Amino acid sequence: MKFRYKVLIINMIVISMGLGIIGYFMIIKNFNLALEQQIKNAVEENNLFQASIEYELLGIMNSSSYSHNALMEELSLAGENVYANMSVNQSQLSVAYDGNIIYASTQIPNIKDLWTNLDVGKKTYTITSQDDSYYISVSSCTLLLDKRLNIVNQRDITSIYTMMNQQSDYYKLLLLIVLVVCSVFMYLLSLFLTKPLEKLQKVSQSFGEGNYDARISINSKDEIGKLANTYNSMADSVENHMDELKQMVTRQEQFVADFTHELKTPMTSIIGYADTLRSRELTREQQVMAASYIFSEGQRLESMSMKLFEFIYTKQHKIDKKKLSIKRLMDAVKTSTQPLLDAKKIKLTLDSPNCYISGDLDLLKSAFINLVDNGRKASDEGSEIIFACKITDNIAHISVQDFGVGISKEHLDKICDAFYMVDKSRSRKEGGAGLGLSLAALIFDAHDATMNVDSTLGKGTNFTISFPLYQEVEDDE
Repeated sequence: MKFRYKVLIINMIVISMGLGIIGYFMIIKNFNLALEQQIKNAVEENNLFQASIEYELLGIMNSSSYSHNALMEELSLAGENVYANMSVNQSQLSVAYDGNIIYASTQIPNIKDLWTNLDVGKKTYTITSQDDSYYISVSSCTLLLDKRLNIVNQRDITSIYTMMNQQSDYYKLLLLIVLVVCSVFMYLLSLFLTKPLEKLQKVSQSFGEGNYDARISINSKDEIGKLANTYNSMADSVENHMDELKQMVTRQEQFVADFTHELKTPMTSIIGYADTLRSRELTREQQVMAASYIFSEGQRLESMSMKLFEFIYTKQHKIDKKKLSIKRLMDAVKTSTQPLLDAKKIKLTLDSPNCYISGDLDLLKSAFINLVDNGRKASDEGSEIIFACKITDNIAHISVQDFGVGISKEHLDKICDAFYMVDKSRSRKEGGAGLGLSLAALIFDAHDATMNVDSTLGKGTNFTISFPLYQEVEDDE
């Protein structure tokens, strides 16, 4: 069932119940008011009958001698005279003395029940029905010559019951008309109110079918307008998430290229030392040293391959950080890059203080090798690269500065993008793929380090990586 029909049915039920209850109580209220007025009139009429009859009997009451028959005749005559002179609205009168009916304008059913338990000086009334007619009977009780005198008058009050029934029928008809009119109005109103919801449903269906650009425009400040804005925000988030998923797929496709690039650096060191063993006459000590470098780089390659796989492919960025000597890190970077720098006759100047940071040696070594290697690629033969560290305010600032071609401002914001190369011809010639800095930036970010780049065309580039110093409260494994 559509929402508008639910709204219509619920509103009609509520309206009909509300109007029905209101109408019922109004009709009952009017009926009770009319009935109370009829009871008041009947009581006043009984008082009038009683006073008139007592006035007619003053002569007997003041007489010192009277007979029973004379009293009965006077009572009957008094009742007849009073009824003839005062009866209105089809009222009936009955007079009883000592339990016997002396005068009755008409027969009143069960009349004796009206005074059986009635005390002297009191009045009572009862309402009875007969042949679809309704009557109210009022009875009074007084003493006449030490015997009970009962005066009963009866009024026809069928009219107020008829009026109540007519009002009820009229109200039912009026209620039916109101419900029909309200139904039409409520249907049109619900159609108008639910139209934005139908638009939202169609847009949602279109979005679910793959149209991620589907949006809804509802210019209102009510709950539906807020719902539309929330939907649009949700759709934007989903669309962005879909873009992220597409980018994730792209990154996964790029993983092999990234991973290959990261393997290239230790492989280059291994090849460099192996070539030295192959092409030069070395002493036994030099041969053992070169073989040791090849062995250590092979071990690092094995360790780094698993860490890079977890770090790049899963993107968890969860690193097992340990207390790491900056001097050890920088010496390891120099040892690994020395064959490449020697081949281009580039001097690597090292300034490494004896302090500590928290990190993973293999990952940070790989990242700084990338920076030094990029400096090598951007520098001419015989130039210099400065690899230094300065400590300020418990922060270790490790910098890699070259004096090569430099980077223009338009390229600085993009150098950490995957596959981005400032000088494609130079990078291709040097064997680069534009992936090193993107991975280095990820590694530094995972170590809570910040990377700043300062470069001038023709003068060189300075990469500064800032690490918080190791705190002794940390676990020293």
